[in-house]
Amino acid sequence: LVFSPDGARIYLANVNGSIKVFGVENGTNVIGLFSIALPPANAPDRKPEIPAGIAISPDGKTLYVCGNLSNRLLELDTSNGRLLRTWDVGVAPYDVVLAGNKAYVSNWGGRRPDAKSLTGPAGRGTFVRVDPVRHIASEGSVSVIDLSRDAKPATSRPPPNEFLTGLHASDLALSPNGRWLIVANAGSDTLSVVDARTDQIVETIWTRQSPEDLFGAQPNALAFDASGRTLFVCNGTQN
Repeated sequence: LVFSPDGARIYLANVNGSIKVFGVENGTNVIGLFSIALPPANAPDRKPEIPAGIAISPDGKTLYVCGNLSNRLLELDTSNGRLLRTWDVGVAPYDVVLAGNKAYVSNWGGRRPDAKSLTGPAGRGTFVRVDPVRHIASEGSVSVIDLSRDAKPATSRPPPNEFLTGLHASDLALSPNGRWLIVANAGSDTLSVVDARTDQIVETIWTRQSPEDLFGAQPNALAFDASGRTLFVCNGTQN
C-alpha cells in the first residue's frame, strides 16, 4: 500500500495482476475508484503479473511497480493507468524506493542468471541463481535506475546498475534526508547500509538478538522515524 503525497488516494498491489486505486474522502472514508491493469508477465506457467512493492513520485503523477514475476520495474501514469516505461531488473523484485532521480529496486533472487549460472526453479517456470550445496538462491541484489536518463516510450530496458547485498533482499527504507538506503536481507539476518551518494554498501548490521538463535532473525520490513536517527526493523522469524 502507498498513499499519494496529498493523502487523497491509496494504491494497493493486487496479486491478480493489477493496482487497486482508492479515494480518501474527508480524510476518513475510503472508497474504491478503479483498477489499473498491468501488462502480462507472460511467465511460462502464469500470464498475469504479480505486483509487489510500489512507490509514487513526489508530485503524485507517476507510480512505480515491482513486477515480481516478469523481473521488471513498471512506470505508470496515475491519472489513467497508462504504461510509460519499463526496466529490466534482477530476479523477483520485491520493493522500490525513490531517491531524487533514482529508483532503487530490491531483488529477492539477485541478478538474472546467465549461461554459466547454476539455477533452480523460482516459481511459475522462472529460474534463479542457486548455490551448489544448499540449492537456495545464492544472492540478493539492488538495481539502481536513473529515471532522468531515458524518456523513450515504454519498451524493455537494458539491465540497470546493480550491486549485491545479503540473501533474499526484501524491504527498503530511505532515511528522511535521502542519505542512507537500508536493505533488509531476510536470508542473511543482516541489513545493508548504502550511501545513496555513491551507491556503495558502507556497513552491514547483524539483526539476530543472539548468535545462537536457531532460526535466525529474517528481517523483512523497515521504517525510519521522522528524525532519521532511529530505524525500526521487523524480525520476521522472531515475531
